[in-house]
Amino acid sequence: MPHSPHVIVFASPIVIIYKEKDRSTKKPAFTKLLAARLGSLLILFIMSSCATVHIGIDILRGKDRDQELAVPPLVWKVLEQEKSQGSENIDNLNSAPLVYTLGRISFPPLAFWAVRINLASPLVQIVVGPEPLAYGFVPSVRVSRFAEQYGCTVAINTNPFDPVSDREGEERRVVGLAVQEGRIFSDPVPAFGALLIGMDGIARIAEQTDIPIAGKVDSPAAVLNVLDAESVRYGVGGFYQVLKDGIPLKGRTSRAPRSAVGVSRDGTTLILLAVDGRLLDSVGATEYETAQILLGLGAWDGLLLDGGGSTSLVIRKPNSPAEILNHPVHDGTLNRERAVATCLGIRLISQVDSK
Repeated sequence: MPHSPHVIVFASPIVIIYKEKDRSTKKPAFTKLLAARLGSLLILFIMSSCATVHIGIDILRGKDRDQELAVPPLVWKVLEQEKSQGSENIDNLNSAPLVYTLGRISFPPLAFWAVRINLASPLVQIVVGPEPLAYGFVPSVRVSRFAEQYGCTVAINTNPFDPVSDREGEERRVVGLAVQEGRIFSDPVPAFGALLIGMDGIARIAEQTDIPIAGKVDSPAAVLNVLDAESVRYGVGGFYQVLKDGIPLKGRTSRAPRSAVGVSRDGTTLILLAVDGRLLDSVGATEYETAQILLGLGAWDGLLLDGGGSTSLVIRKPNSPAEILNHPVHDGTLNRERAVATCLGIRLISQVDSK
């Protein structure tokens, strides 16, 4: 499933990683910037396809623009039964609690990973965490470590947060709603959306203002809010809804790594998505393009989660350590995982445990 990315490239605008060998030779800032951009263009021309060059030049000129995408046919794999003869059987795929895939789009060049979860399966358990330090604050954690600590088969980063670093165990302020088993970790942000999973196991994307809150608990020992009993069991906040009623919505056109979550029309299927960015073979998606990918994966509604250097989609195969499917880029370093705030995890319990 994983692939080896080519040269790493940064947007806003694209700047190739670059070090001065002789710091005593000072060049004007304009000259250095021009040299960096010319170097980026040269590498783009030499090492990439015409499609990549076209997109790369657009980004360098500040002309990021949405493209109409064609999501190719995808090969979904069953995690627990990869080695069995029936792992590619369509009935097996539809009934499996969890399947995953890798997809590629040629223009613009994009690589993405997706996990599809059957919320109706009795083997699926949802986890939102880590446990808060205080209301609105959690300890920072890498998604891979979160998956291992909480026994999750799959995990993805969710809420925006601050401050940003790759150090674990630091205090992170959570931006937007986070709910675990009906307990709220942090306040909703009216401008943003959220993924909500009800007590009935049905998922939906909603505005964070649409969530009924009974009020804060004043006791210092109980720092969590309380939701109405028939309302929300799990929830994570993100940025904006990018797919609504099967229609991709126009948004910001900057290209970046993307984390997103989609929900099927009946609310029984959850789709987790990570799109690589800042690489020659995956230049990053716009918000509209992210919505198109979600739609192609079977989502009816979709939400943009925290992205950029925070994007991490992790899977734990049987008897294996956590594996980051995408290629995170933190602080200019490829495959350097950022320590984020909240994560959404999926546990797969055994048939025996589910009885």
